Amino acid sequence: MFSECSFLMGEGNTVVIVIPARLPRAETYTVAVSRDQIKFKAGYDEIASMDYPGGDIFRRLVNYTEVGLVEFPPEAQSFPQHITNRAYIEVRRALA
Repeated sequence: MFSECSFLMGEGNTVVIVIPARLPRAETYTVAVSRDQIKFKAGYDEIASMDYPGGDIFRRLVNYTEVGLVEFPPEAQSFPQHITNRAYIEVRRALA
């Protein structure tokens, strides 16, 4: 569905994910994060998976149970003024 995303970093540990697409209709959305990978699910269906920088973004995401999503597809005339959806955060840590 999409192969990249952006992150808006706010004050404190806040973070919002900007995706370059419209999400398919689903009851729930999930963002599964590890130190170097991020996956997006609509319901039980995986809709995107990609590498991402981790680091500060990962540290911010693991502090929350939900994250705001902003849908900003290429055809959009202007950047949305609000969060368009929320996703539950699933943290995936490697076992050492």
